[in-house]
Amino acid sequence: MTGEPKARLIDPLKVHVPHQVETPRLRLKRASVQLATALAAARSESYASLYPWFHGDMGTEAEEGDPEWQATKLDQQSRDFEQRNSLTYYAFKEDHLIGMVALQPIWRRGQMKLTYWIRSNAQRHGYATEAVTAMIAFAFDTLDARLVTTGHAEPNTASARLAQKLGFQQIARQPLACELPDGTLVAGIAYGLETPPHPPKAASR
Repeated sequence: MTGEPKARLIDPLKVHVPHQVETPRLRLKRASVQLATALAAARSESYASLYPWFHGDMGTEAEEGDPEWQATKLDQQSRDFEQRNSLTYYAFKEDHLIGMVALQPIWRRGQMKLTYWIRSNAQRHGYATEAVTAMIAFAFDTLDARLVTTGHAEPNTASARLAQKLGFQQIARQPLACELPDGTLVAGIAYGLETPPHPPKAASR
């Protein structure tokens, strides 16, 4: 088909991916085992607020609060970063870990799936908007993305508001896509963003 985009012949291991991205208030640092204690504190504090939406990927409350358990997770995330399978960054406000934002690339397509969370005591301060905006700009400007996608369970109205605020367009609603902790099946909402964002570039290094 003429005019349709083609898959890219790309070696992800040759893509330069900065270890840190800076925003006006935050530093986004790549995953490393040195963050285990700070991450355990953030996940323990935020367990109740994160569990409804991330329970499928979470450990028990005791595991989430255990630095050794988190170190194992961080080690895997670090190896995935090196192999360019998934690019996980942790957001810091000064020396305080306040959340995570990650991109899962499909390099040949130029497609990036975005996920994020913010610890409970840092919510409602605009940090999610700031971190996600930086990752969108990073995906388009640094990683040459064609499409950034994200999604959430339909009852997660906070994620819906943020996606719409940042210009994502709903591209699908899939019934029965997400399971809540009590076993209730709800629809999943998928969004896509093809146009590079207008805010200034996030600094990276």
